[in-house]
Parts: sequence; C-alpha cells; structure tokens
Amino acid sequence: MSKILVFFHASTCGHSRRMDSIVDHFLRSHRETLKVAKVDVNDRPDLAERFNVTSAPSLIMLDNLAEVARLEGRATLPDMKDSFEPFLGVERSELSIELAGAC
Repeated sequence: MSKILVFFHASTCGHSRRMDSIVDHFLRSHRETLKVAKVDVNDRPDLAERFNVTSAPSLIMLDNLAEVARLEGRATLPDMKDSFEPFLGVERSELSIELAGAC
C-alpha cells in the first residue's frame, strides 16, 4: 500500500479534535487503498517541520512518500473527498453526494 494520509493535529486544538472523527470516517470508506498516520504536532515538531506544516489541523496525502495533495485548516468530509479521492482512483462520477450536516 503506497498511499498514506497524514493527519497533523494538536490535542489542544478544538478543530483538530472535531476533524478526528471525519478523518476516521474517510479512512473507513477507503480502508483498502489508504493508511492514515496521525501526528500530534506538539509531540513531533520535527515531522511538522519536515512536511512544512505551520498550523493544525493539516492533512497531507502521500503517494510513495511524495506529497500529492494538501488541506490546511478545518476541513469537511466533502473537502477531503474533493481533494484526496482523485488520487485514490475514484472517478468523479463515483463520488458520493453528501447531505448538509452529514459526516
């Protein structure tokens, strides 16, 4: 498996805590093709620096350890789908439509 979604978060950040369940939901939808690594920027500032992460939450999609997409700040499930599913081989016609307020 060569695709990894790295979730840079801070345990003290409300946006990061709320996004945790959204990231988990996204992973469940793509468990066959994607791994998720959760990195607390306070515990691993070296990794945040290596990936040029200046704020949490941030999401970075890696393909064979090369960055292919990034979302910074609070993101919704539709944001994640729009940004990352094209790199997972999901065709636009296959993308699901999210109802307002649904996760």
